[in-house]
Amino acid sequence: MAIRKMMIWLTLAMSFLQLTASAQTAAERKQAFPFEFKDTLGRVVKLDDLKGKVVYMDFWFTGCKGCVQVAKGLHDAVLPAFREDTSVVFMSVSLDINFLKWKRSIREGLYTSEGELNVFTMGMGGDHPFYRHYGFSGAPQTMLIDRQGRVVSTSPPFPGPALVEMIRSEQK
Repeated sequence: MAIRKMMIWLTLAMSFLQLTASAQTAAERKQAFPFEFKDTLGRVVKLDDLKGKVVYMDFWFTGCKGCVQVAKGLHDAVLPAFREDTSVVFMSVSLDINFLKWKRSIREGLYTSEGELNVFTMGMGGDHPFYRHYGFSGAPQTMLIDRQGRVVSTSPPFPGPALVEMIRSEQK
């Protein structure tokens, strides 16, 4: 009897995973939800401003240890592969509420690095409409958008060779 119950639960779990996978696959190439963030100079950055470019988004907040690891992986393994490439934008999106804390964290260099487009959720943090639209919660959270502004993945690989390959495949 225990084996039968386990088989039923396993079947249900597999069905759920298949539904989840197919839902994500269907969403992968939908138009990205339009966003507006502010850069370090106070200029508004919109999705439309980045059409024609592959956009990797990294959401983080000050104090997030996992966010530090993502930033280190980007700095060590991914950014060097695209250093001279203007067709790819690495957008570092702070979920900090406090503007001064965000600016201080940029200077510290733990969560972002030179060559990334640093933007702020204008104090909305996790309540920013873009972040909420995708049901994100917590950080780190990453996302890849193709040159036409469509979502490639809301959970691309951890920064390393697989992510480099995924980004390169979107440049073609």
